[in-house]
Amino acid sequence: MSIKIIACEVMKEELLSVKPETPTEYSFVSMELHTRPEKLHKELLTIVDDSKGYERIILGFGLCGGAAGGIKAKHCILTIPRIHDCISLFLGSRELFEQLQQSRGTFYLSSGWLESGKSIISEYDRVCGKYGEVKARRVLNAMYDSYRSILFINTGHPREKRCLDASLEVSKLLGLSHSLRHGDTGFINRLVNGPWNTEEFINIPVEEVIKEEMF
Repeated sequence: MSIKIIACEVMKEELLSVKPETPTEYSFVSMELHTRPEKLHKELLTIVDDSKGYERIILGFGLCGGAAGGIKAKHCILTIPRIHDCISLFLGSRELFEQLQQSRGTFYLSSGWLESGKSIISEYDRVCGKYGEVKARRVLNAMYDSYRSILFINTGHPREKRCLDASLEVSKLLGLSHSLRHGDTGFINRLVNGPWNTEEFINIPVEEVIKEEMF
């Protein structure tokens, strides 16, 4: 049995830390596409269509703003976590994320997210360099006005300390409170090696498409 995992780059380190029990290949997609679901959808379609010779293709994504809707595999089973975004994967379960969401106004960060090319800090630096500090802060405050706190999820990432410092810098920049929570990589382990049970995963037969109502 051979597997292809197509995942967002924000969980690259966490995924690669899991030892696959079967031959597995990976393709990682840029975090920047998350803000453009239509482009993310097209990218996923292309990679899935080009992935031949596997017995299972696994998407390391949630529904992601509808980007996963309509995706299908032509030659094998297509598996995707039954979640709306990757925060549940870092926390270890969808149920825990739903529980935490009852406290509104939390912005979730992980090391992989902070290392992506479009992090809050890099965006602030870009706007600051172009328009100055005053306007950059005004833009950021408008973008994140609905948030009250930042929760940094510790997943055992190899550069966790540096990323935690960056997370604290973001909280100061936005004037938000900051807290740390240790993640649970069990969900990510199951993403790689199974079991892909129907409570946590959607297993799509050949030529059938992912539908939003499945989530």
